[in-house]
Amino acid sequence: MAQRSERAVWKGQRPWVEIWFAVVMDRDHQRAAWIRQTLFVPREGDGRATVWAAWFDASTNRTFAAKHFVPIEQAHIATGAAGEADVNADLIRIGDCRIARTGASGSVEDMSWQLGWSGGRALSAEMPSWLPAPTHARQIAYDADATGSVTIAGVEQPIAGKAIAMHMWGKRRVPTLHWIWSPWLGDGSLEVTAVSLRDRFALGMSSLRLDEPNEHDSWRGRPATSAHLHGLVTATVAGPRRLVHVRGWAEPSAMVGYAYRDTDDRDLMIAQSDVGSAHYEVFTRTAPGVPWKAAEERRVAGGVAVEIHQRSPLPDVRYIGWNDTHRTDAPVAAPVVDAPRVAWPELGTIIAFGLMYRDHAKDIDVDPDHPPYAFTKHARSLSIGSGSVLVPTSSQILAALVDVEPAIRDELVTRLPVIPAVMDYEGELALVALGDIDADALARGAPQPFGLVAANDLTARVCQVLGDNTERQMAFWSCAKSFPRFLPVAPEIYTPEGGIATIPELMIDTRVNGERRQYTSTSELSYPLLTIVRAAIAHAGRPLRRGDVILTGTPAGAGMRLSPLKRRLAELIKDRFRKTELLVASYATSTELLRPGDVIEVDVGLAGRVRTRLTI
Repeated sequence: MAQRSERAVWKGQRPWVEIWFAVVMDRDHQRAAWIRQTLFVPREGDGRATVWAAWFDASTNRTFAAKHFVPIEQAHIATGAAGEADVNADLIRIGDCRIARTGASGSVEDMSWQLGWSGGRALSAEMPSWLPAPTHARQIAYDADATGSVTIAGVEQPIAGKAIAMHMWGKRRVPTLHWIWSPWLGDGSLEVTAVSLRDRFALGMSSLRLDEPNEHDSWRGRPATSAHLHGLVTATVAGPRRLVHVRGWAEPSAMVGYAYRDTDDRDLMIAQSDVGSAHYEVFTRTAPGVPWKAAEERRVAGGVAVEIHQRSPLPDVRYIGWNDTHRTDAPVAAPVVDAPRVAWPELGTIIAFGLMYRDHAKDIDVDPDHPPYAFTKHARSLSIGSGSVLVPTSSQILAALVDVEPAIRDELVTRLPVIPAVMDYEGELALVALGDIDADALARGAPQPFGLVAANDLTARVCQVLGDNTERQMAFWSCAKSFPRFLPVAPEIYTPEGGIATIPELMIDTRVNGERRQYTSTSELSYPLLTIVRAAIAHAGRPLRRGDVILTGTPAGAGMRLSPLKRRLAELIKDRFRKTELLVASYATSTELLRPGDVIEVDVGLAGRVRTRLTI
């Protein structure tokens, strides 16, 4: 009888790595266990056997992670031929910890587990073990039905949901790996895997597997993948008529990290979460060259595995060192520049201005001397401090647009059955009135009680573009920017001593997933403070009072920008629905506009900073 490749392959060879692992997720999407048992044999020196365990509980925003290692001689491994009769036999046992083909049990520190699984989907084909690849892998179970319990610090937690289990072996570890597993993606199940034997993803292998209830609807693809800061994995499958984007992410606080020693004596940094989120969107077209149309979107918050292997650690993730058994202390947040600050007052009116920077106006081919464009953001958009923002669904976008213009519904649904938000960022400096503002006194040079704060004027561009060529353009702008929490701001307000008579020079630094997108001085504003204040008063129809907020506009570098030629061509299109269709087509392939999972950081020096995760 042939040897089953979930059984140990190691027979004393050096160097060697062998891994068995299982992930079990509860159907509530809030809790999950991650168990791993490994053998490690360096080129020289003693080998070790290790048990790694982690528990994720999104309902309490807590994770547990620990490990235990012993000399490799203390591990008991199953080798040789295997039959169906020994389906429950141990594949590996280290102390009281075991992994079998149908379950796992054991304990490490304050965590113990008793887990079992059965059934599941068909296993993926494996690479033949006789091929001379440095690393091999085989699934033991996939989307299996799982039950059991996990006990943390004496508190037993029942768990029932789905499980995946795998066996990997070879002469070295995989230095670069991106993995997403989402067993509850709508009615289907999704897995994305990408591996490379280089220190960055190059010349690697990748796969996307979507399993549907009807097997004829299932499909496979070879995605281009990438791992980003802040625990985000992205994958794209691009074909001539079908374009698929997949994203999986988790907050650093919901991840656990481990340092794995490779057989070349270098460490790999592994970050893992099993309570992450995933987003899946599909665009289609009838033929190459025809504009893309949004065809499908699926979202799942929680119940998603996200794993990133790379040489460098992810920021803000706590790792267990190779020779350690517990995680390092929580990272300390970078200090905010010392300056006088106050808490936010009760909110008044949010008045926003557009196209206020010379470089932004030039970016989109608009006269920089135009009068200020003013509009109002709804109070529900204010979000004080760093956090997450929900990307509106297609139905929420439609409802907001119909609220602005009821007659828009039929044409919009016909032209765009699926309406993506087309999210964009706008790093800005906000002025907060901390008392009554006297414009006449300001005109005489008297400082006024304004505070300064970093802000991100998030925008659903699809709503904004639908206002083009209409008499109510600013109403559509307001709609695009007034969804809940669409104005993240720094938690405290910088208060220059004595108030301000002019806007101080500050740098607006906006980054998306760690990549700088905007970096401009407020000295580039097209208008002085007095002009901005008078325009705000005119828009509000009253003097400015304590709690009123003025958004002074964003500089160049936002995600949606057009060259002068494309801007002139766009102006020739009078059909706003056609213009919106072309925006969605552009968004389908854009790497500049935002999607769920992205992290936007706006830093305005003394005015503070704010970090925002787009989520679902």
